Amino acid sequence: MTLNSIRQAAARLAYRAVMPLRRRRLRNRRVSIISNDCFSSFMYRFYGTEFNSPFVGLFIMPDDYLDLLEDPVLLHGPMQMTTATHSRHRAALSHLPDYPLGILPGGREIHFLHYADTAEALDKWTRRLARLDMSNCIVKFSENNGCTAEHLRRFDALPYDAKVAFTCRRYPALRSTLYLPEFAGEPELGKYWKIADLRYNLGRHADALTAGS
Repeated sequence: MTLNSIRQAAARLAYRAVMPLRRRRLRNRRVSIISNDCFSSFMYRFYGTEFNSPFVGLFIMPDDYLDLLEDPVLLHGPMQMTTATHSRHRAALSHLPDYPLGILPGGREIHFLHYADTAEALDKWTRRLARLDMSNCIVKFSENNGCTAEHLRRFDALPYDAKVAFTCRRYPALRSTLYLPEFAGEPELGKYWKIADLRYNLGRHADALTAGS
């Protein structure tokens, strides 16, 4: 075992210990989680809340994700459904099985990795999009899928009150980044969700959004 794998295993055990208390303490159960990968899916399950966001069971490549965050009106545009074999990123994603792919205006791709077919993906995207509350949201990014320092700088400049980018490197000039030392020296984050929330505490940040209301 590597030092990182030992650290990751210890962090997951620690998260298992603190999660029940965090789940009970959560008051803002309507928070919308916007994410470029499966982080939001796991957080909704860990905290036992409804999926108040369409960003569940899917991933989005960095450029497309940042385009959507910079102009969230695009999220409500018509989505064309196809499969991942038609993705412009198909070469980089060739290790994955085929899955539904949604294409928003301007060619922004939504990769529905954990959906059975295009009909299910579009139906759940549409229903959950209606629950998305941009005034009560946490926006999350991660150093995965070819994310670069420039992508992180774009994310850092976004005007969202609650945003965080989980990274495997230190970026001291970027206020929104949260370094995960359990992945130090690795090219990208792995299955980081529990470790990230151990250090971030999504419940505390969610409750801060509605403090005083």
